[in-house]
Amino acid sequence: MSFRAVCRPPPILTALSYVERVVTEAMRLYPPAWLIGRRALQDYPIGDYVAPARSIFVMSPYVLQRDARYFADPERFDPGRWTSEFRAALPPFAYFPFGGGPRRCIGDSFAWMELVLVVATIAQQWRLALVPGHPVEPQPLVTLRTKHGMRMTVKRRDMMHA
Repeated sequence: MSFRAVCRPPPILTALSYVERVVTEAMRLYPPAWLIGRRALQDYPIGDYVAPARSIFVMSPYVLQRDARYFADPERFDPGRWTSEFRAALPPFAYFPFGGGPRRCIGDSFAWMELVLVVATIAQQWRLALVPGHPVEPQPLVTLRTKHGMRMTVKRRDMMHA
């Protein structure tokens, strides 16, 4: 399945297109599955090399989604990069935070919808800021998380001036 089919928001979320771009960019930099492994069922040719059956392949969305061949200034958080044109030009599997193909996460459509709705709901009423000086260090376990958590200050938005 292509990136375009996997990462298109459900129609109900089209009004939240900027939030969807923010979530897409956050998932690019910090995908929940930082490593994905697969075992070859049969010999698998890769260029001039043939990986024998039962070989284990490891792909890293965390590494590939930071590749400058596909993402200009790859370490910068830039939701604006996610235009329709950019999505259409992105090669298959240059972006795969929930895996891909027949083994793609069964819950990815629900996860996208949930992520966009939760971020939009929180951002409507609250401003969150990282506590100054708090270290943010990725910790790659089964899923990618922060080693020291994310200590935040939370302030209610003034709805008259938001």
